[in-house]
Amino acid sequence: MKRILLILTLLLLAATAASSAVVSRIAAVVNDDIITTHQLDQALKQELDRKEGEPTPTQLGALRKELLSRLIEEKLLQQRIAALGLSASEQEVEVALQDVQAQNQLNREDLIEAIRAQGLSFEEYRQNLRNQILRYKLIGAEVRRKVDVSEGEIRDYYRAHLDDYRLQPEIALSALVFPVPERAGLVERDAIRQAADEALQRLKEGADMKAVAEDYGAEYGAVYRDLGQVVRSELDPEFAAAVDGVEAGDFSPLVEKPTTLILLRVDAWDEGGLRQFYAVKDEIRQHLIEQKTDVRSEQWIRGLKQQAFIDIRI
Repeated sequence: MKRILLILTLLLLAATAASSAVVSRIAAVVNDDIITTHQLDQALKQELDRKEGEPTPTQLGALRKELLSRLIEEKLLQQRIAALGLSASEQEVEVALQDVQAQNQLNREDLIEAIRAQGLSFEEYRQNLRNQILRYKLIGAEVRRKVDVSEGEIRDYYRAHLDDYRLQPEIALSALVFPVPERAGLVERDAIRQAADEALQRLKEGADMKAVAEDYGAEYGAVYRDLGQVVRSELDPEFAAAVDGVEAGDFSPLVEKPTTLILLRVDAWDEGGLRQFYAVKDEIRQHLIEQKTDVRSEQWIRGLKQQAFIDIRI
């Protein structure tokens, strides 16, 4: 009986090994490394999870081919990173994580939850960030440091894209706001309007806006608001109509909203204009460096593929 069980166990182990060989074959050889069909299937599953609908067999085949090409490219980059001895420290990964949190206004717990919602563990996400840092360092060492942008190129780009560097007209505003209760009747609203008119008269006579707000604050709830600098095209249409033609330092007529009455002071007009070349020179240089780096990175990766031994077996 023991001999029969031993034979059955050996047969099951052999069957399992044979099954694994079928499930995970060599998809491609890249220099001294391999990419397995299991890795390809995992990449395909992740890609399909992000897409909506079922692809046709033709689309599935094309996607599988594209993903294998990406895996080959990634393998070549990993080999080059290893050859150059590049590394990404825990501190660099942590700084990258903090940048992600700041950009998305998340704390660490919220970030981890968002990562899990995408089907990734936090450690997998950290490793992805590490890989991105290493790839950035590799491109910097092999491509970006060799990119040069001349003064003439920067000036030519500036002249060809002047509209991108035009500043929109802006207006700086302050406001005296009188709240109106939602259920205010005509009599109560008229009383608030009369108080606002009185306040406007005092302001026109030179009274301080904050002091006036305090005077009407206790009885009418009036408050002072510094609205700051606003692009005129983005201004509330009623505000825009009220301040049209009002000079800096002067006040608009009363603006009536359902729940507020508002007095606006024009603090300054800024007619916009063109950002000067010296002010945008570094910005343009960086933009052109990134453009050239993207183009040359593609050329460099094609060169890696041409020089590598790549044997696709599926």
